[in-house]
Amino acid sequence: MPPNDPADTPDPTSNPLPATVSEPAPEAAAAPAPDAVTESTPVTVAAAPEPVAAPEAASTSARDTVATVSPETVTAAASGAASPVSGLKKLRRNGISYILGGLTVVLAVLSIVLGLSWHSSSDDLSALRQQNADRDKAAEIAKDYTLRSLTYDHNNLPAFFDGVQRGTSDALRKRYDEVHDTLAKIMTEAQVVATGQVLGTAVDAQGNDQYSVTVFATQKTQNIQQPTPATVPNLLVVTVAKNGGNWQVVDYGPKGEAPGR
Repeated sequence: MPPNDPADTPDPTSNPLPATVSEPAPEAAAAPAPDAVTESTPVTVAAAPEPVAAPEAASTSARDTVATVSPETVTAAASGAASPVSGLKKLRRNGISYILGGLTVVLAVLSIVLGLSWHSSSDDLSALRQQNADRDKAAEIAKDYTLRSLTYDHNNLPAFFDGVQRGTSDALRKRYDEVHDTLAKIMTEAQVVATGQVLGTAVDAQGNDQYSVTVFATQKTQNIQQPTPATVPNLLVVTVAKNGGNWQVVDYGPKGEAPGR
């Protein structure tokens, strides 16, 4: 091999080379796979970021706001929130009170009306009962008087005249006094005996506590000319008057005959 040309031989002093040549830097080791992490492998945990100042201030303001809320404020807020419900309850109570008050007034008025009506009805019923009682009493008096006037015996004329004058008005009593002697003579001479029987009565109120009682009666008579008793029908009118607590017969005679004859 031929020797090198000096010009081709590099001068070691003109371009010195370092004594050592640096090896290229090794590439960064790849992060081990999750499965490759072991207990001996240190794991670096990223630190939490520092809190931002603005949120901290907001949080502090919120805490201050909460801290400054007093029980009175909470109560006032609760009362304000519940005010519609309370108002509704109050309206209901007032409505119920008004209704109950109205019902009380209606019941009071109704009680008064019913009381007056009951009192009026009671008075009417009492008056009706009294009228019926008076009519019954008038019928009873007329019946009794008719029996006394239709029953007599010539052997006991004083009892007859006593019967027809008892419980009568002065005017009727006077009429019997006027005919006493004549009637007694006829009854004695005819030897008359008679028995009366009342079949029914009809009462007609005349007003002023007077009642006209129509009496349906029969009279069985016998006398010297007719020894066999015979029954004769009679239709009589007895006028009865109530004078205070007393009852009197004020007129008596056959129906259709003028009163007082």
